[in-house]
Amino acid sequence: MQNTLYIAEPVFSEKLQNFDGEAAFPPIKKIGITTDLPDRREKELLGTLSPVKISIVKAWTGIDARKVESMLHTILDNSRLDGEYFWDGNETLVDAVTDFIGAYHPEAMEVGVSDEADVAAATEAVQKKNSKRIYTEVIPKLDELSIKYHITKSGKGVRFKLGEYSFYLGGKTAGRYSLTIWSRNKSTEDALADFQHSQELSANGSDDSSRRARIPMSNLQLILDSLTEYVQQHDV
Repeated sequence: MQNTLYIAEPVFSEKLQNFDGEAAFPPIKKIGITTDLPDRREKELLGTLSPVKISIVKAWTGIDARKVESMLHTILDNSRLDGEYFWDGNETLVDAVTDFIGAYHPEAMEVGVSDEADVAAATEAVQKKNSKRIYTEVIPKLDELSIKYHITKSGKGVRFKLGEYSFYLGGKTAGRYSLTIWSRNKSTEDALADFQHSQELSANGSDDSSRRARIPMSNLQLILDSLTEYVQQHDV
C-alpha cells in the first residue's frame, strides 16, 4: 500500500484518563508517515500504553510521502522539539503544510480521518473550556488596558498589536497561558528588553520569520504585568 503523510496532535483519551477538564496540551504537532490507512494508524497511536494519545488531524496520499516528510522536517527543523514533533506556537502549522502540499504537490489526495468518539469528545471539552477562559479571564484584562484584540476562530486565543509588536495569547495547560511576540522591525533583543519574563525562541522559524520571543506556559497575571509595563513605558 502507498505511504500516507499525516499531521497529528496529542490529545487526552477519556477512556484512560480522569482529568478535571482544565488540562490541554501545548501546541505540538507530529508529522509522520504510515504504510497503513490513517484511521488504522490513528487507532494504533491511540492504543499505545502511553497516557498521551495522538489524533491524526490531516493526511495525504498519492505523493512520495517519505520524500515530502523529509522535506517538511528540514523546512521546519528550527521548530523541531524531538524527532517528528514540532512546536506550533501560533497554531498555523497545519494550514502552512496544507498550503505547501497544495502549491508543490497538487497531485496529493487528502484522506479523510475520523476521530475515535472519546478523543473527539475530550478534545471538544478542552476547547470549550479554553474558549470560556479566554472570554472570562483574558478579555476583561485586555479591555482594562484599552487593547484592541481579535479572538481567533477557534476561540482558543486572541491576537492584538502594541506599537511595532504583534501578539498571540493563548490558553494552555491547567490555566497557564503562552504569549508569542512578533515584529518585522524589532529584533529578538529588543523584544527581550521590552517584555519582562520573555524568552528567546529555541526555534525561530525560517530566516525571514518575524517571531521574536515568547513568554511560555505562565500565569496570566505575569503576562499582563509585562504588557502593562510596556504600555506604560511606551505610551501606546
